[in-house]
Amino acid sequence: MIFRPAFAVLFCLAVSQQGAIAGDRAADRAAIAKTKVETWRALYYNADVAGLDAFLRDDFVMVGPDGSVTPKAEELASLAESGWNGPEDFLYTVEDIIFVSDKAAIVYGHGNSTRTTPDGGVCHHTYWSSNTLVKESGDWRPVFSHVSGVRCVPVE
Repeated sequence: MIFRPAFAVLFCLAVSQQGAIAGDRAADRAAIAKTKVETWRALYYNADVAGLDAFLRDDFVMVGPDGSVTPKAEELASLAESGWNGPEDFLYTVEDIIFVSDKAAIVYGHGNSTRTTPDGGVCHHTYWSSNTLVKESGDWRPVFSHVSGVRCVPVE
């Protein structure tokens, strides 16, 4: 085998680039997880309509479990009118993040909480959601959200 210094240099550069890309993805993964688990929840929990308006992209749309489509303006109006209607023990768990480009990612996972049923009972509420976020000026901003698999299993 003939040793080729140029090949060795290119190989080392390629390996070091992979490390840099992986590092960048780790930072993006952490930022997206924080955005989904902490930032988004805090904006709703605090009924911060102005903050939510700045956080969501103008073309944001939410698709509910029944197929209903809610544009950003309606989402903001609903929060302004009703405030936070979720339980104190709400927790969202990120299952995975899929990068579709350097500036777009899909995060999906599930929410869990305890809820009160219409008849006054208690249930364990769960749902799944997927969210598409776009990176703009270093921040990950939601453009799409879809909720499905909503269940409320009675607690006995």
